[in-house]
Amino acid sequence: MMNLKNKMTASAWFSSGWIMIAAFLCYTGMYAVRKSFLAGQYLDLGLSFEVDAKTVLVISQVLGYMLSKFAGIKIISEMSPEKRVKWLVGLVAFGLAMLGLFAIVPPPLKVLAIFLNGLPLGMVFGVVLSYIEGRRNTELLAAALSATFIFSTGLVKTVGVVLMQDFGLGEYIMPFVTGLLFFPFFLLAVWMLKHSKSPDALDVQERTERVPMDRAKRKEFIRKHGLGFAGLVIIYVLLTIVRDFRDNFVVEFWAELGYSQKPELITLTEIPVAVIVLVLTAMGIMIRKNKLAFNMGMWLTILGSVLVLLATVMFEKKLMSPVAWMISTGIGIYLPYILFHCLVFERLMAFLRYKGNIGFMFYTADAFGYMGSVSVLLLKEVFKYDNTWVEFFIGLNIKTAIGMLILVSVTMLYFNFSKSEKKIISEAL
Repeated sequence: MMNLKNKMTASAWFSSGWIMIAAFLCYTGMYAVRKSFLAGQYLDLGLSFEVDAKTVLVISQVLGYMLSKFAGIKIISEMSPEKRVKWLVGLVAFGLAMLGLFAIVPPPLKVLAIFLNGLPLGMVFGVVLSYIEGRRNTELLAAALSATFIFSTGLVKTVGVVLMQDFGLGEYIMPFVTGLLFFPFFLLAVWMLKHSKSPDALDVQERTERVPMDRAKRKEFIRKHGLGFAGLVIIYVLLTIVRDFRDNFVVEFWAELGYSQKPELITLTEIPVAVIVLVLTAMGIMIRKNKLAFNMGMWLTILGSVLVLLATVMFEKKLMSPVAWMISTGIGIYLPYILFHCLVFERLMAFLRYKGNIGFMFYTADAFGYMGSVSVLLLKEVFKYDNTWVEFFIGLNIKTAIGMLILVSVTMLYFNFSKSEKKIISEAL
C-alpha cells in the first residue's frame, strides 16, 4: 500500500508538472501572436486624423479581443472537452495569419488586420483554463498559466525589440516573425494539454464537478448570486484597466523615464513581480477550506491596492526610483489580477457548491474588463489628454486603488453575511 501511495504521489507530481509546462507554453505562444506588435511604436503609420497611431492600433486589437470575450461567455461556458484542441489551434493560427496581413496591407487596413488579430484570441485563456480548473491544486496550475501575464508579455516584446534593433526587421513584419518563432512551442503545448489527466474523484469531491453551463444554468447562477458577482466584476474591470494600460504602453513608459536603449528592462523588471505574485498565488493550495481561501484572496486584493497607492504617491513625490515603482505597482496590480484567475473565481464556485464552470464567471468579468480598457483609451484621445503616459498612469493608479479598496470591502461583506451565504455555509465549510 505504501509503494502504491508513493507511486500515486509521484504520478500526481508528474501530472501537475506536465500541465504547468503545457499551460505556460501554450499561453506564451498566444501572447507572441497577440502582444508582440506592442514592441513597435508605428510613428510613420500615417493615419489621416490627428491621433496617436499606436493608440489606434491598441484600441483596434482590444476591441476585437473584447468581442472575443463576450462571445466566450457562451462558447467557453458551453464547450465540451473533445472540441478544445481544434478551437485552440484554430484561434491562434487565425491570429497569426492576421499578423501576416498586418505586415503587407496599406496603413488603413493595418488597423483592420490588428482588429481581426485580436478577434479570436480572447477565447484562448478559457480553453486552457478548462484543462486545469476543478482540481485540488488548481491554484498551482493556474499560477503557471498566469505567469504568462507577467513574464511572457515582457519576453515577447523583448524578442520583438531585439528583432528590430539587432536583426534589422521592420516593425510591421516583426510581430508576424515573433509569432512564427513561438508557434511550434504552442503546438507542442496543445499536444501536451490533450494528453493531460482529467480531475479525479477527490478533485470533484473537494472542488465540485465542472460541467458545461447552458443559458438556463447561467441565468440561475445570476439569480442566486448576481449582486455579489457584480461586485467582483467591477473590481476585475478596474484591475484590467490598469493592468492593460501598463502592459500596452510599457515601452513608452520606459522611453519617457530615460531607458529606451535598455529593452531588457521590460523583462527584467517583471521577473520579481512574477516570482512574488506567483508564489503567493500558488500557496493557495495550502488552504483547504474554500470560504477561507476566497476571503484570503480578497484580503490580498486589498493589500495590492494599498501597495499601488503608496508606491505611486512615493514615486510622484520622487521618494521612489522608476524601477522600484514599476516593480511595486506591478506586484500591486498583478497580485489581485492573477488571484482572480487562480483562486477567487475557482474557490467561489467551490464555496457556493455550484455545479458549473468558472469559464462563465471569468468571461463575464473579462468581457466588461476589456470594455473598460477600451473606454479609458478612447476617453484619453477624445479629451486630448496632453500630459505624458507616465503622468496619466500615475492618476489612473491612484483613482483605481481607492475605488478597489471600497468595492472589495463591500463585496466581502456580501458573500460572508448575505442570506444566500447562510443557506450554504454548512455545506461549504
